[in-house]
Amino acid sequence: AMYFYSPSSLAYQKQCVTSPIVPSAVAGALFCGMDMLQGLSATQAFRPSTFGWYAGGFYAYNVMMCPMEAIHGRQSLWHNVAAAGTLGAVAVHRGIFGVPFVSPYFFYQNPKLPPPLVAFAVYGGIAGLLTGLQGKPF
Repeated sequence: AMYFYSPSSLAYQKQCVTSPIVPSAVAGALFCGMDMLQGLSATQAFRPSTFGWYAGGFYAYNVMMCPMEAIHGRQSLWHNVAAAGTLGAVAVHRGIFGVPFVSPYFFYQNPKLPPPLVAFAVYGGIAGLLTGLQGKPF
């Protein structure tokens, strides 16, 4: 994306923290809808707390990149990796999420690999792959 002001400017930072509000709410609603498609009733899937976790997670992911862009003066795929990896690692450490694509037995077989570290790699890797497919530079 082309911006008309530097990522370190106040105007850029303001739009960086306000522009993800509506897309995060939409993503939260979509994820609640996916919960419903997986068998939850509408009242279970669209609870305010569930919507808040989903929308808040997407918003936090987007906003975490704002200071990184200001420090480096540009957008980078590595910012997406760091933001998603950090949020995934914290969520796994707190017991909120599991590690996708990794069997729980993996951790019994590899006790020296802490689940939050693996979560950082998996969630960061997913974000890096999706961001790379969108053409964001390294």
